[in-house]
Amino acid sequence: MAQLYFSPMLLGICLLLSIALCATALYWMAPNESGPGFWMAGTWTLILGVALFIGFVLTRSPVLNVLGNAAQLAGEALFLLGIFHFMRRPLPWWLIPVSVGAMVIANIHYWLVHGNSNLLMGIYSSIAGLLPIQAIWVLFRDRSDPATRPARLLVGCSLVLYCATTLWRGALGYYDWWDQALYKQPYESFSYLLSYNFAIPALVLGFLGCSLMTTQRVLARSHRLAAQLQEQATRDPLTGVLNRRAFHQALVAEVIRSQRYGRPLCLAMFDLDRFKQLNDDLGHLGGDDALQHFSHLCQQQARRTDTFARFGGEEFVLLMPETDADQAQLLLERIRLTLAEQQFSYQDRHYRMAVSIGFAELSSNGSPDQLLRQADLALYQAKEAGRNQVRLWMAPASMAY
Repeated sequence: MAQLYFSPMLLGICLLLSIALCATALYWMAPNESGPGFWMAGTWTLILGVALFIGFVLTRSPVLNVLGNAAQLAGEALFLLGIFHFMRRPLPWWLIPVSVGAMVIANIHYWLVHGNSNLLMGIYSSIAGLLPIQAIWVLFRDRSDPATRPARLLVGCSLVLYCATTLWRGALGYYDWWDQALYKQPYESFSYLLSYNFAIPALVLGFLGCSLMTTQRVLARSHRLAAQLQEQATRDPLTGVLNRRAFHQALVAEVIRSQRYGRPLCLAMFDLDRFKQLNDDLGHLGGDDALQHFSHLCQQQARRTDTFARFGGEEFVLLMPETDADQAQLLLERIRLTLAEQQFSYQDRHYRMAVSIGFAELSSNGSPDQLLRQADLALYQAKEAGRNQVRLWMAPASMAY
């Protein structure tokens, strides 16, 4: 046992145990993520194989030798299956029976015909070194999940290092077998210690990459969820445009900017004429289609710097920065005329819609709420004057703004 204590074998075993514990913790923390379950099963199976192999070193039991080598290869294969599962690729289950079966046959042949230990080590290392190649190819080639790409590259590079080290170890085993070199104990053999000095640290690095892949995917999903919640909080669910609360925030910011730099700003309010009659005629679904039609038309006509929103019901608003009253009048007339000229169709029935529009221009000392009230008053005037027209709010002569 002294040789074990003062060799890298003990450190390698401790590293494998650390990976197994971390894989277990990752599985319990993210049980719904694909991959951690395989990594947990693979690392503990690998630990079992190493423990059985140590038992073989101490007892020289053929059964422990066969089971130890088989369990180590099975653990490695399970770990690699976790990578395929994480990347949502078909699982190459054949890796387990092919690798384990080949090793068991070679191991049994070794004990039955008094084979060469160096040759057996070469066969084991060849199988272990070739196992990750398919996973490496997928890790480097996959482009479907950009969020996890940095961690996937880390895992791929780690597996490349593991393959190179393990295959080197196998080549040394074949060389010693060909050269008929005397067999050395694992803790005395350079080729055996290659695994503990390089291959196992590469596995540790690979598992770190797997943990980062999982974390990156969880964070990406959280960001998407947060974006969806933000979208739901600021958007009207029917038309997809800004809702009243989000529009008011934009209005306050734009009023502050406009007054700070002395730039013009106009606000328009829209109300679809006789919408209740249209809604009663077509039903609520038809009314919803009409609102979506009008919203889409306004977004097409508005400029990229404008802010369009639904205030509620059939009322909409349009905020027009860097726009004076004359410019706003032209834009709003274009929207009104375009709506009047286009036909709205629903279930093979055709309608023409009209809209009343009131708008106001921000005064030098005006406030957001004041601008809204003025546009609303202008809209009321447009309705009272016969609908289907654009009205600019004008301050009475007796009022000073």
